[in-house]
Amino acid sequence: MLKGKVAVVTGSTSGIGLGIARAFAAEGADLMLNGFGDAGEIERQRAALAETHRVTAGYHDADLASRPQVEALFAAAERMSGRSDLGFELGRRVKTTSHDILGYALLTSPTLGHALRLLSSYQRLINPAFTLELQHHSGRVDLVYRPAMAMSHRAMRFVQETIAVSNHYEFGSLLQRDLPSYEVHFSIERPPHAGRYADLAPAKVHWGDLLPGLRLSMDAALLDRPLAMADPRAMQAAEQRCVAMMRGARGSRRWSDWCRMMLREAEDSQPTLEQLAGFVNLSARTLARYLDAENTGFRELSLQVRTERAKRLLEKGEQSVTRIAYRLGYSDVASFIRSFRARTGYSPGAWGGARTSGGRVGH
Repeated sequence: MLKGKVAVVTGSTSGIGLGIARAFAAEGADLMLNGFGDAGEIERQRAALAETHRVTAGYHDADLASRPQVEALFAAAERMSGRSDLGFELGRRVKTTSHDILGYALLTSPTLGHALRLLSSYQRLINPAFTLELQHHSGRVDLVYRPAMAMSHRAMRFVQETIAVSNHYEFGSLLQRDLPSYEVHFSIERPPHAGRYADLAPAKVHWGDLLPGLRLSMDAALLDRPLAMADPRAMQAAEQRCVAMMRGARGSRRWSDWCRMMLREAEDSQPTLEQLAGFVNLSARTLARYLDAENTGFRELSLQVRTERAKRLLEKGEQSVTRIAYRLGYSDVASFIRSFRARTGYSPGAWGGARTSGGRVGH
């Protein structure tokens, strides 16, 4: 329970932010809502939260829509509760109707396949931090979520879990029947609360996928399943509203921060410039030009990330220099030693030996 705590929730006047606010209120936390929208609707939501959950709920219209504020929100939520599974818990509480007009379009779609195509097209209205692409292969369809903006590892874990769990329950709600077996592939490491994923049976959950993001894989035959609330006219009207909302959904990103985050989250796999560009529907040349405008380049970012990871592995002292070199993707140990010395001024052996013994780094 979060009784006696205060949650400041940015972007909480609609969509996933409102879902977060509801989850906190259900646990007894008092709320300070923040976001933009119709003043009357915001007041209705605020009053409903206060009355339904018997908490104090306020609202402030400060412009807090920045990455540092979002990062602080995730950190504060875990500190308040002392739990690692808040992403999972939020996913359980997000309903299709939480997505406003897009949720209505999903509910009134003729088939699950049509609903998923809408979800892919208007994913930004639900969660601009991740893109969604449907990929078809060998009788299966994959829902591939990739990060669209830079975020901390804590935020990556939180959002991936929220998406996976909410998708599970929303798909079951849309079909109004038990889901057949399907696969969930996380790029994050296995969390302390992994046992909770038994609740998603018959889903088979895998951890530590090579490329950053989340992948849900299911039998393509599911796409043809009809939905109980299908209403073509209502769906069309709702989608027109979604189109209008997308026109106003502007966003910006620092491409160097995003590339650095993708390289960091990839761990032992090293995505190429072409792969990263493909995730956001850009050519490699265009992404390289964007990075150049920020006074950096893909090679430099890759070396930065590999050097920082090398430092962490060396400081742990659990692996040899040779093993670390090959784990980081170097073709030979000598190349790793030269690169590490060029960027730090120290040899890998000197860095790791001094750090593990608590001494000063020497050449």
